[in-house]
Parts: sequence; C-alpha cells; structure tokens
Amino acid sequence: MNINTHQKLDYTITHQFDGLTISDAEFKRLLDIASWNGHVPTFTRRGRGSWEALNEPITLKDDPSVTFHAAKLKGVGLWNPILPGDAEYSNKLHDDAGNDPVPPLTDLLEYLVTYPHFGISNECEYKYAYSSPSPIGGIVHERAHREYWSSERLVKHGIPTIAPLAVIEYGGNLNFQGQPMGAVLTLSPGSASYRISEILFGAGLARGTDPDFDVHYDAIRASLGIEGDPDDERVRLTVICALAREAGKLLHDFSLAEMYRYSGDWGNFVYSVENRQLFLIDLDSVQDINHLPAPAKAMQAWRDLASAIYRMVGKLGYPTALDKYTIENLLEFDPIAAKISGYFPLVPDDEIRKISRRMWGYFIPHMQLLKKHREAIRTEWDGDRRKSYKMDHDLFYILALTLLRPLFAHSEVGRKYPSDITEDEMWGKAERFLGERFQLFAWLMGRYDL
Repeated sequence: MNINTHQKLDYTITHQFDGLTISDAEFKRLLDIASWNGHVPTFTRRGRGSWEALNEPITLKDDPSVTFHAAKLKGVGLWNPILPGDAEYSNKLHDDAGNDPVPPLTDLLEYLVTYPHFGISNECEYKYAYSSPSPIGGIVHERAHREYWSSERLVKHGIPTIAPLAVIEYGGNLNFQGQPMGAVLTLSPGSASYRISEILFGAGLARGTDPDFDVHYDAIRASLGIEGDPDDERVRLTVICALAREAGKLLHDFSLAEMYRYSGDWGNFVYSVENRQLFLIDLDSVQDINHLPAPAKAMQAWRDLASAIYRMVGKLGYPTALDKYTIENLLEFDPIAAKISGYFPLVPDDEIRKISRRMWGYFIPHMQLLKKHREAIRTEWDGDRRKSYKMDHDLFYILALTLLRPLFAHSEVGRKYPSDITEDEMWGKAERFLGERFQLFAWLMGRYDL
C-alpha cells in the first residue's frame, strides 16, 4: 500500500454548498472522516465511498421539508473485502486489498478503462467509448467536483437526489496521472445505504441473507403499499416495476435539468423510506448537455433511457438471479414497460408493450442460455468466461434507441431537445455500426416477421 493508514490526510476545501442547515461541529466531523483524522470511514459496500450516519438532522435552507439522514463521502478510500454473494462475481478492485479499509490509492483501476461502452458521437453516430482512467479507492478532484456540481443543479430543480455539501482536494502525494485527487461530501435523503440493486439481484432474492436489508426491504414494500411474501417472484416483480416507473420519471426529469450521461444501473438508485421516494446517487459521470451540438442533445437524452433499460434487464441474467425469474412472469409484469411508462406516462400501455416485447425478444433467449449453464457459472467459470457470455450490449442499445425514438417526438424531453432524425436514418446508423450483425437487428425489429 502506498499510504500510511494511521496518518491523516492533508486537504483543502475547494467548494462548499451554503444552502444547508448544518452545524460547524457536524461539518468538521465529516471532514475528519474524509481525511482519516481520528476516524476510519464507514464502508457499507465494496468500493471507494463511505456512508456516515448524521449526528443531527440537516435540511435545505430554502425548503426545510427536504431532509437528509446520512452523508455519502466518495473518494475517501478502498474497501474490497472477500464477501459471499454478489461480490464473488464482481471485478476485483485491487490484488493486495484485504478486509480492512485503507485510504485512497493511486493505482489505476484497470477494468474500467479496458471495457468498451456504447457511445454516441457529436455527429450522432454510434461508437465505442471508454471510461476515463480512475484511481483505486479514490477520485480525481475534477470528478469529485462534477458530482458536487450535478447534485447542486438537481437540488435546485427539485429532483430527488443526494445534496452537495463540499469538495476537498487532498495534498501530499495523492495525485493520479498528473491530476490532484480529492473527495466529494454529499447528503442522502435516506438513512439506509442499500441500493435498489439488492432487490433486483442481491440480498432481496433470499430472505435472511442480510437481516438489516430485510428490514429495509419491508419498509420499502410498506411505503409502496405492496403486500405479500417477499420471497415470491410475483411480489418482487411488483416492487421492481414500481421502482422502475419511479426511475423512469427520475431519468426524464434529469434530462429536463439539462444534463446527460447518468449511469442508470440499479446500483445508482437508492430508496428513502423516510421521504418515500427514489433518488439519484452516483453523479460523477454526469455532463452538461448544453456543451453538445444541438443534434446530439436529443440522442444523448435517448441514450440515458436506453442505458437504464439495458442495465436493469442485463442484471436479470446475473449469476445470483438465474433461478429467480421466469419468462411468464417477466412478460406479465414487464419491468421494461414500467420503466418506459415512467418516462412517458401519456403513451398508451399497449404501444409501450409492443416496444418492450421487441427488447424482451432479444434478451430472453440470452437469459435462457445463461440458465442452462447456471451451476457452472456459479461454481466453475471465472470472470473472463462469464464476460464472454454477456449479451451484446451495443446491439441492445441500438435496438432500444430505434424503438424509443418515436416516443420522444411528443414528450417534454423531445420538445426540449428536438430532433429531425428519421426512421431510415436510424436504420442507416445501425447498419454502419453493426456490420454483419445488422441482419440480427433487422430481424429483432420485425423486418423478417412471418
């Protein structure tokens, strides 16, 4: 390790939000945690962020009804324990990491910069994109500020989100590829740190796996008014669909706030039982849409919705979830349709279902292939082999974008970011990017329907 875990970190406060009712003592306590000054951050999940209970209630000055119950400190260190369950199938963060948290490291988080993401160019063409290099257990100051900036904008638009508190820049040798490292301190509308991914493919799949989560899950279901056996697939899908609708609405409002590139993975949404609402939490990748050429604004907004659908559906094929969902129930409850209807509440359900069925038509055969190999996936296959069985995410994105495009024409987001891209042009983009896979895309779109 390249940092003495018993030595506090030097820092400078570079940004502080003045719209909160926080005492000097509570603010100093959170800064002491972020700088390891007599405190070890409280890591509740593997990664680079701690979750701290507040010693006193904090509210927005402009609206005291908006309350915060915990602090989220990102970039303050690494916790990479060996844990059963979901963590068994996740990318390893650091070879030398043990079960105890350590301050931020300056080593490169390699898997993020080598995995190709689906992107859209400023010329509105499809492309492969890669994440910016990132230090393990830490964050560069510029990205820390991005989370602060984006949460501040969301708060000002009244969108449920973490609230900005401060950004710090670390001193000493905490630099990564020539950039100073730092941390961002934000406040959470909910006290529980659990992400809703636990319901989709984590502890929510098996009662008793995490008793604390069971209590939280019961509170979520009560808040949503959903009764029944929490281990029952149909009850779980009822919850998932309710949360998917809320997530769709959040993404819609996020786009109207003139931002894009929110990672809509279910690990980036948290439900506050105190405020009875879902909120956005991971914002360091967010960009200002006003920096884009006008034609690209629409497609980037469309991409955020397509990405959120892909990231939800893909996790139904996660190793922990392979025996938890049936085709019959997925099609009946249809969380894809729920997410789309949350985004487009005025579009008739039958129109949305036609679109969602096309997407299911691509994912379900893939899910069944994974089910066929589920025991080997869980007990024998290494990470590289599991990755080789991943669904082609770029094809799913293009399918979703092409199917969803007409819905934006009469929506608020579509009016804010108008586009004259035609159906034929969407097919042209698909053919140029997909090459020989274009025929599969055309079949999924119904060109060869009998």
